[in-house]
Amino acid sequence: MNPKANLEKRLKNLTEAFENLDKFIDGLGINIPNMAKDKITGLLKSKDITQLMDAIKESRPPRFVIMGRTGVGKSSLINAMFGSYLAKTSPVEIGTTETQQFNYVKDGEVLFEILDTRGIKESSTNDSQTAESALNEAIEQFEPDAFILITNASDRSSSLKEDINYLNTVRNMINSKLPIVTVINKIDELEPARIKDANEYSSKKISNINLKAQNVRVTMIEEEIENVHVIPVSSYIEWTHETPEELSWEKQAQLEIEFDGRYNIDELVDFLEDNIDLKASIYLMMHYKIDQAIRKIANKFVKAFAGIAGAVGLSPIPLSDIYILVPLQMILISLIAYLNGIILDAKGVRDFFIASGGVAMLGVGLRFVAQQGVKLLNITIPGVASAISGGIASSGTFAIGKGAISYFIDDLTMEETKKNMSRDQQDYDSGNEV
Repeated sequence: MNPKANLEKRLKNLTEAFENLDKFIDGLGINIPNMAKDKITGLLKSKDITQLMDAIKESRPPRFVIMGRTGVGKSSLINAMFGSYLAKTSPVEIGTTETQQFNYVKDGEVLFEILDTRGIKESSTNDSQTAESALNEAIEQFEPDAFILITNASDRSSSLKEDINYLNTVRNMINSKLPIVTVINKIDELEPARIKDANEYSSKKISNINLKAQNVRVTMIEEEIENVHVIPVSSYIEWTHETPEELSWEKQAQLEIEFDGRYNIDELVDFLEDNIDLKASIYLMMHYKIDQAIRKIANKFVKAFAGIAGAVGLSPIPLSDIYILVPLQMILISLIAYLNGIILDAKGVRDFFIASGGVAMLGVGLRFVAQQGVKLLNITIPGVASAISGGIASSGTFAIGKGAISYFIDDLTMEETKKNMSRDQQDYDSGNEV
């Protein structure tokens, strides 16, 4: 079974386990009082966990509206994102020459659904108002997850302004909260243009890339685009055939990269994964890089469990949360290990919990004593102590989850894991989550 199929199977098993939480918790071999167990079961049905589980079960290909003028390299950019020459199919006839819908397919699976428009300024019709109306309708029916405006390093600011203005108008008509990312493609063509290997970019070339990106940002700000995101990339790839577009789909699928000149593609994918609908984001993770997908999904669970722990820590009853927090943290450890194909028995979970310092709250020892001591202040200052306790519970759980990622996914030693946990807790406490 290939790595992607393995992960899909594990995720399916996890969602099924969360549908039968009592059995899942019993399987950890932790002696939990019935009241605490009922509380844990309820907490694990929180909005964040439920949304994550639903996204895993109902993941779907992302839908992107791409705007870019002729020659900006739309297909080459998408191919570069997956390092494969993808088949491009047109499943829907949408009735406008200005817009085409494509699926990009690999190994029989749709990776993206793309609505490709050249922009109204390149419209082939004399009736621009009719063309614009048809384009708006097509985009609205498509229900995109994001807009990707592709320009290239040699584009003039005047054409960029026209495209930015139109795209922003369309977005505001449909959903003003949908992300827009402006991708500056073909930055390998900036001087010195002879340097195509991203690992060998000179300081002059890097400076020219940064200057181009800054100029585009300024243009977007001047056009009053909110939440400006500009990502310069190179999608330059030389394949094992000089004219791959002339090959059949079957032969295109067999092409390999002969020279890889890609630059900043990971940053673009990270932006999309972090800003689109969760169902589409999970799908994109699963089809991009499996090792990154495992880590990113694990991080989403860590943040969700940290939020749950914070709510538990706000309980005003001293010592009551110990029966809830520790099992929650142990469930999190077991879950993260399983994401990477490691099945821990109850002893394995406890061994990691103790060895990592989870018992120090980062678990339950001195930090727990401090936590519960602070709670006693509720007698005289209601609410204040619980808020402090909630922060400790949340950051401790976050650090334990990150420690499990370091140990079971990143394969670090226990000493390295403990150092990372200390740093991660400090970052969490200071608001700099990692």
